[in-house]
Amino acid sequence: MKHNKKNLNLVIRKLKISDFKKFKKLFQLCFKKKVSYNFFKWRYFSDKFSFCYGVFNSSNMIASVGMKSMKLNKIKNERIFSRHSSMVLLEYRGLRIFSHLLKEVKKKIIKNTNIIVTWPNLNNFANFGVDSDKVFKKRYYLYKTTNPKTKVIKTSNYNINKLRKFEIFIQSNDNFFQKDFDYFKSRYLSYKKHEYLINKFEFKNLTSFFILKKNNDKSGLNYVILDHFGSKDIKSKHFSQLIHDQQKIIFWSNKKIYKLNYELIGNINPSIIFIKKNYIRKYKELLSKKFMIGDTDSFITIK
Repeated sequence: MKHNKKNLNLVIRKLKISDFKKFKKLFQLCFKKKVSYNFFKWRYFSDKFSFCYGVFNSSNMIASVGMKSMKLNKIKNERIFSRHSSMVLLEYRGLRIFSHLLKEVKKKIIKNTNIIVTWPNLNNFANFGVDSDKVFKKRYYLYKTTNPKTKVIKTSNYNINKLRKFEIFIQSNDNFFQKDFDYFKSRYLSYKKHEYLINKFEFKNLTSFFILKKNNDKSGLNYVILDHFGSKDIKSKHFSQLIHDQQKIIFWSNKKIYKLNYELIGNINPSIIFIKKNYIRKYKELLSKKFMIGDTDSFITIK
């Protein structure tokens, strides 16, 4: 049943840990998936910068948006926000409730950040009321490979707990977000770490690493490439070898690939939104930097 906004008693506020049950119910209704308390706490309450807002009609949560605090690469001590868990209950859509929610969130963060990164889906392109000329869009194509396994395996898998052992290889990178050891530790050792592993490849005294996620779907077990660190010079060679070694790999590319053994399974469209005027020139170099699948929630196991 569709609602009339004039007859609604809406309250917008920051969520507390005690709001989890209402967040869980809304998540289930919007995405048809279960979300765990551990995910909710890890994503939005594990640092003092991240947060989640909700819209309530009386005591019912009808919309929500999460803002995960991130650091920009090569820009000292500057934090931005990455928007996640954006949802509106079906019968309340079309009333501009989500747009109003984003404006309230924008008021909260505009003094502390210049940039927001969003991960819009087909039904949600809201951009905090920012003019389109201040929104820069990227597109990544999501593929699954079905290569036959090679007889000679040249990559090695390690438990994610070995991350500290390879810390020396985690240095400056060409990613949009700053990915130092603290980032990898927080991202892959703090939540569902049993699902991740480190894939290592060596060539001519160079070493490259991919963070992989074990993923089960209708085709069986496959691996998702989430992140990379180590040598960029052999990254593409590592990628090619990994596909042959593991047979079934999910990855994304900023270009379309036309190969018989590559199945296009979707796309992901991050947007970089400048919420303050006259800041685009300052961050121009950042626009060419890359995102990785690990930056999104797409392959995080919710529950």
